[in-house]
Amino acid sequence: MKKGGIWLIGFLVAALGTAWPAHAESPKVAVIDVNKILNESEVGKVAKKKMEDRYEELKKKIDGKQDEARKIKDEIDKQKILLGKEKLKEKEDTLNGKISELRQLTQEAEKEMQTRQGEQTRDVLKVIESQLRKYVEAEKIDLVFDRTQGGVVHFRPDLDITDKVMGMVNKEKAGGK
Repeated sequence: MKKGGIWLIGFLVAALGTAWPAHAESPKVAVIDVNKILNESEVGKVAKKKMEDRYEELKKKIDGKQDEARKIKDEIDKQKILLGKEKLKEKEDTLNGKISELRQLTQEAEKEMQTRQGEQTRDVLKVIESQLRKYVEAEKIDLVFDRTQGGVVHFRPDLDITDKVMGMVNKEKAGGK
Protein backbone atom coordinates (compact mmCIF):
# COMPACT_ATOMS: atom_id res chain seq x y z
CA MET A 1 0.00 0.00 0.00
CA LYS A 2 1.25 3.47 -0.74
CA LYS A 3 2.26 5.88 2.01
CA GLY A 4 -0.54 8.23 0.95
CA GLY A 5 -3.13 5.49 1.41
CA ILE A 6 -1.96 4.72 4.95
CA TRP A 7 -1.94 8.43 5.77
CA LEU A 8 -5.51 8.79 4.43
CA ILE A 9 -6.77 5.83 6.49
CA GLY A 10 -5.10 7.27 9.58
CA PHE A 11 -6.64 10.66 8.93
CA LEU A 12 -10.13 9.17 8.48
CA VAL A 13 -9.86 7.13 11.69
CA ALA A 14 -8.72 10.24 13.59
CA ALA A 15 -11.47 12.36 12.06
CA LEU A 16 -14.16 9.81 12.90
CA GLY A 17 -12.79 9.46 16.41
CA THR A 18 -13.04 13.19 17.05
CA ALA A 19 -16.39 13.54 15.29
CA TRP A 20 -18.06 11.02 17.61
CA PRO A 21 -16.41 11.10 21.02
CA ALA A 22 -16.39 7.86 23.00
CA HIS A 23 -18.34 9.44 25.84
CA ALA A 24 -21.15 10.68 23.57
CA GLU A 25 -24.50 8.92 23.60
CA SER A 26 -24.99 6.73 20.55
CA PRO A 27 -27.77 7.79 18.20
CA LYS A 28 -31.24 6.33 18.70
CA VAL A 29 -32.29 4.47 15.54
CA ALA A 30 -35.60 2.98 14.45
CA VAL A 31 -37.00 1.13 11.44
CA ILE A 32 -40.47 1.53 9.91
CA ASP A 33 -42.34 -0.25 7.13
CA VAL A 34 -44.37 2.51 5.48
CA ASN A 35 -45.92 0.12 2.93
CA LYS A 36 -47.31 -2.02 5.73
CA ILE A 37 -48.97 1.04 7.25
CA LEU A 38 -50.28 2.13 3.83
CA ASN A 39 -51.86 -1.28 3.28
CA GLU A 40 -52.95 -2.31 6.77
CA SER A 41 -53.93 0.89 8.60
CA GLU A 42 -57.58 1.91 8.74
CA VAL A 43 -56.94 5.04 6.68
CA GLY A 44 -55.04 2.96 4.11
CA LYS A 45 -57.88 0.42 3.90
CA VAL A 46 -60.44 3.20 3.41
CA ALA A 47 -58.34 4.71 0.60
CA LYS A 48 -57.94 1.29 -1.02
CA LYS A 49 -61.70 0.66 -0.81
CA LYS A 50 -62.41 4.02 -2.50
CA MET A 51 -60.01 3.06 -5.29
CA GLU A 52 -61.60 -0.37 -5.73
CA ASP A 53 -65.12 1.11 -5.81
CA ARG A 54 -64.16 3.66 -8.46
CA TYR A 55 -62.36 0.96 -10.46
CA GLU A 56 -65.54 -1.15 -10.47
CA GLU A 57 -67.61 1.84 -11.69
CA LEU A 58 -65.20 2.49 -14.54
CA LYS A 59 -64.98 -1.21 -15.37
CA LYS A 60 -68.78 -1.41 -15.73
CA LYS A 61 -68.75 1.51 -18.18
CA ILE A 62 -65.94 -0.08 -20.20
CA ASP A 63 -67.65 -3.48 -20.17
CA GLY A 64 -70.86 -1.84 -21.42
CA LYS A 65 -69.00 -0.23 -24.34
CA GLN A 66 -67.30 -3.55 -25.12
CA ASP A 67 -70.68 -5.30 -25.21
CA GLU A 68 -72.07 -2.66 -27.58
CA ALA A 69 -69.10 -3.07 -29.91
CA ARG A 70 -69.30 -6.86 -29.73
CA LYS A 71 -73.01 -6.83 -30.63
CA ILE A 72 -72.39 -4.64 -33.66
CA LYS A 73 -69.51 -6.88 -34.78
CA ASP A 74 -71.66 -10.01 -34.37
CA GLU A 75 -74.42 -8.32 -36.35
CA ILE A 76 -71.98 -7.46 -39.15
CA ASP A 77 -70.60 -11.00 -39.19
CA LYS A 78 -74.08 -12.55 -39.40
CA GLN A 79 -75.49 -10.17 -42.00
CA LYS A 80 -72.35 -9.46 -44.04
CA ILE A 81 -73.60 -11.31 -47.10
CA LEU A 82 -77.15 -9.95 -46.86
CA LEU A 83 -76.20 -6.31 -46.34
CA GLY A 84 -75.52 -4.05 -49.26
CA LYS A 85 -72.23 -2.17 -49.52
CA GLU A 86 -73.72 1.03 -48.09
CA LYS A 87 -75.36 -0.67 -45.11
CA LEU A 88 -72.22 -2.72 -44.45
CA LYS A 89 -70.09 0.44 -44.54
CA GLU A 90 -72.54 2.20 -42.22
CA LYS A 91 -72.37 -0.68 -39.69
CA GLU A 92 -68.56 -0.84 -39.91
CA ASP A 93 -68.36 2.92 -39.32
CA THR A 94 -70.61 2.53 -36.28
CA LEU A 95 -68.37 -0.29 -35.03
CA ASN A 96 -65.23 1.79 -35.54
CA GLY A 97 -66.87 4.66 -33.65
CA LYS A 98 -67.67 2.35 -30.73
CA ILE A 99 -64.10 1.02 -30.74
CA SER A 100 -62.75 4.59 -30.67
CA GLU A 101 -65.07 5.46 -27.77
CA LEU A 102 -63.91 2.34 -25.97
CA ARG A 103 -60.23 3.22 -26.43
CA GLN A 104 -60.79 6.78 -25.25
CA LEU A 105 -62.82 5.65 -22.24
CA THR A 106 -60.14 3.10 -21.32
CA GLN A 107 -57.35 5.69 -21.57
CA GLU A 108 -59.30 8.21 -19.52
CA ALA A 109 -60.08 5.56 -16.89
CA GLU A 110 -56.42 4.53 -16.63
CA LYS A 111 -55.35 8.15 -16.28
CA GLU A 112 -58.01 8.83 -13.66
CA MET A 113 -57.03 5.76 -11.64
CA GLN A 114 -53.35 6.74 -11.70
CA THR A 115 -54.21 10.26 -10.57
CA ARG A 116 -56.56 9.04 -7.84
CA GLN A 117 -54.04 6.48 -6.61
CA GLY A 118 -51.37 9.17 -6.35
CA GLU A 119 -53.74 11.48 -4.47
CA GLN A 120 -54.94 8.76 -2.11
CA THR A 121 -51.37 7.63 -1.39
CA ARG A 122 -50.24 11.21 -0.73
CA ASP A 123 -53.14 11.77 1.66
CA VAL A 124 -52.36 8.61 3.63
CA LEU A 125 -48.63 9.38 3.64
CA LYS A 126 -49.36 12.82 5.14
CA VAL A 127 -51.15 11.17 8.05
CA ILE A 128 -48.34 8.63 8.48
CA GLU A 129 -45.69 11.35 8.34
CA SER A 130 -47.53 13.46 10.91
CA GLN A 131 -47.84 10.58 13.36
CA LEU A 132 -44.27 9.42 12.73
CA ARG A 133 -43.02 12.91 13.49
CA LYS A 134 -44.93 12.91 16.80
CA TYR A 135 -43.54 9.50 17.72
CA VAL A 136 -39.98 10.43 16.81
CA GLU A 137 -40.16 13.62 18.88
CA ALA A 138 -41.71 11.85 21.87
CA GLU A 139 -39.17 9.02 21.81
CA LYS A 140 -36.24 11.28 20.86
CA ILE A 141 -35.27 9.11 17.90
CA ASP A 142 -32.35 10.44 15.85
CA LEU A 143 -32.66 8.34 12.70
CA VAL A 144 -35.50 6.33 11.09
CA PHE A 145 -34.97 3.91 8.22
CA ASP A 146 -37.82 2.87 5.93
CA ARG A 147 -37.62 -0.86 5.21
CA THR A 148 -39.46 -0.40 1.93
CA GLN A 149 -36.77 1.88 0.51
CA GLY A 150 -34.29 -0.97 0.18
CA GLY A 151 -31.38 0.19 2.34
CA VAL A 152 -32.21 -1.93 5.39
CA VAL A 153 -30.82 -5.45 5.19
CA HIS A 154 -31.11 -6.47 8.84
CA PHE A 155 -32.28 -4.95 12.10
CA ARG A 156 -33.23 -6.03 15.58
CA PRO A 157 -37.00 -6.48 15.89
CA ASP A 158 -37.13 -4.10 18.87
CA LEU A 159 -36.09 -1.26 16.53
CA ASP A 160 -39.24 -1.70 14.40
CA ILE A 161 -41.75 1.06 15.21
CA THR A 162 -44.22 0.19 12.43
CA ASP A 163 -46.99 -1.17 14.66
CA LYS A 164 -46.65 1.70 17.13
CA VAL A 165 -46.95 4.33 14.39
CA MET A 166 -49.81 2.40 12.75
CA GLY A 167 -51.64 2.44 16.08
CA MET A 168 -51.19 6.21 16.23
CA VAL A 169 -52.40 6.58 12.63
CA ASN A 170 -55.49 4.49 13.38
CA LYS A 171 -56.25 6.55 16.51
CA GLU A 172 -55.73 9.81 14.63
CA LYS A 173 -58.17 8.85 11.90
CA ALA A 174 -60.69 7.34 14.34
CA GLY A 175 -60.68 10.57 16.31
CA GLY A 176 -60.80 12.70 13.16
CA LYS A 177 -63.94 11.11 11.64
